[in-house]
Amino acid sequence: MRFEDANDMLKPGYLQFESGYREGEDGLWCVAGLTRMPGCRAKMVDWWFSWLGDIDWYRLWHPRDHVYSAWERRHNGKYVGASHLVYEYLAGNDGPLYKLQIDFHDPGETFDRGLLQASGSLAVCARPGLLEAPIHTGRMVHLVRDTDYGCEMRSRFWLGLIAHRDASISLPMAQVREMRAQHLNAEFARRLHQHCVEEMGYLAEILPVLYRRITLDNSF
Repeated sequence: MRFEDANDMLKPGYLQFESGYREGEDGLWCVAGLTRMPGCRAKMVDWWFSWLGDIDWYRLWHPRDHVYSAWERRHNGKYVGASHLVYEYLAGNDGPLYKLQIDFHDPGETFDRGLLQASGSLAVCARPGLLEAPIHTGRMVHLVRDTDYGCEMRSRFWLGLIAHRDASISLPMAQVREMRAQHLNAEFARRLHQHCVEEMGYLAEILPVLYRRITLDNSF
């Protein structure tokens, strides 16, 4: 699915594409993941991104792939408007070590606010990019909705939406296409999909107990 069609995720039920990776037009890719999280709630996922700290916490999320974690501009534990600085492998250290800056932003930049509110879902939205260059490489969202057994997370990564981190600077389309061709392919998409499925699976296992232990909130 295209980033422009993100609001389709707010409809009841599921879309035809909920897990896997697909190449779109002009070198763009979409990676999707669906994680069912028994005993979890959307409020716990929201808390997780606010609580998540340095590498000792980050490694809980993926003991093998996660290498480094730090934050910039996170005030009072709020992740919206903050940048998560990470080093991580995707699907094992037989591949590159990626150094990333993940800029979290208001969900209204991705979804229609009214539709999002009506859906009752939590949307964690960000623009992932390069840590060592001022470049965004795509868009991402983890959309979480409560269920009778807990909650489920529907993740999307729209890859190849390349832009300068300074919105006043426009990159030439020829440069954007060259960067897509150089860095995006089926192997990268496969690794990202595997990493997402694994790390959210780890999160589903640890979050209910961790949340209650730290917050002392035992409500469901």
